[in-house]
Amino acid sequence: MPLTPKQERILHYIKNYIIGSGGAAPTIAEIGRQFQMKSPASVHQVLGVLEDAGKITKVPNVSRGIRLVTTTE
Repeated sequence: MPLTPKQERILHYIKNYIIGSGGAAPTIAEIGRQFQMKSPASVHQVLGVLEDAGKITKVPNVSRGIRLVTTTE
């Protein structure tokens, strides 16, 4: 299933954040603030979709535990 425009924007934000920070991913709270998402559960839902789509992996119990999945296509 293709990503929605909002999911694409969040993925783009995560990629740019990681590049700009030298490798650190944004926190759930930072993503929520950037996209005016009031509930951390909403951010987790989007991250779950991105993970299911094979775009990211989440490291459990780690702050900034979002990793981009690289593909060799």
